[in-house]
Amino acid sequence: MDTLLQYIQSITFSEETLVLLMVLLSTITIVVAMFLVVTGSQTALRRRLDTLAPEGIRSSKKEALHSKVGSLSPLLTPKNAKEREDVRVRLIQAGFHHESAISYFYAIKIFATFCGLMVSAIYYLFSGSNTSLLMVVAIGAGVGMFVPNIVLNHLVKKRQSRIKRGVPDALDLLVVCTESGLGLNMALNRVAKELFISHPDLADELETVCLKIKAGYEMPLAFRDMVERTGVYELSGLVSMLSHAAKLGGSLAQTLRDYNEDYRDKRNQEVEEIAAKIPTKMVFPMLVCIWPAFFIVVVGPAGLSLMDALGSLAN
Repeated sequence: MDTLLQYIQSITFSEETLVLLMVLLSTITIVVAMFLVVTGSQTALRRRLDTLAPEGIRSSKKEALHSKVGSLSPLLTPKNAKEREDVRVRLIQAGFHHESAISYFYAIKIFATFCGLMVSAIYYLFSGSNTSLLMVVAIGAGVGMFVPNIVLNHLVKKRQSRIKRGVPDALDLLVVCTESGLGLNMALNRVAKELFISHPDLADELETVCLKIKAGYEMPLAFRDMVERTGVYELSGLVSMLSHAAKLGGSLAQTLRDYNEDYRDKRNQEVEEIAAKIPTKMVFPMLVCIWPAFFIVVVGPAGLSLMDALGSLAN
């Protein structure tokens, strides 16, 4: 026993080793805590009672997970109301409409931060770098903290792109439906059903608009809410044109046809703008990849001949 105590007292821990141990212990604690939240800490008797419960009473695993994450919402979400509202809007624009989405997002953010801490600590431990430990850990934590935001912004842009691609088809179908005698609400419902396979995101938003109009919303307000939910502010012109047509008693079909032509012209202009930027963007790959090989082929033989000539003169 005395020998063991003497051995423990003889061990000296450096400051860097203590920091690494603290990072390791905190990461393990967070991972275990999140695992218990996800899987649940029910006893065998409670799990058996849940399996024997009727179908109407038994809650699904997804609902149980939502309730657990919702109970942790005050701990995960920030206190700043503006930041919380901005994140909620971005999640809705990405297609995550559930009330617990913001809690899931911040839980993923915390988990990614601790994963960044763990990876940076392991890298410092095994790489033998002379860089400061605090700097490496801070870089790893920062990367882990901002990766969920980058992924969320990417999801928002992808969903907005999918919705923009489906707008011309939806407008064409709306023109056909309104010219055939259907009202705007019935036409939107029919278009949502037709676009469900090819453009599911836009179909979901149009179905939400139909439900809001049935619930008593005014048509311009329902469309403005759709613009806010999707972040596709190019549709604001459609809302204004439909509002004026409804107030003045104009033809909805002609209004939709005119807006469809304007929208297609804007799409063509965007494509032409992208095509006009291609030559400028190709300058850098040409300078880096093509021109060195070109100079080697053109100047290389002349350089070798010149070196041979100079060598013969020197001899």
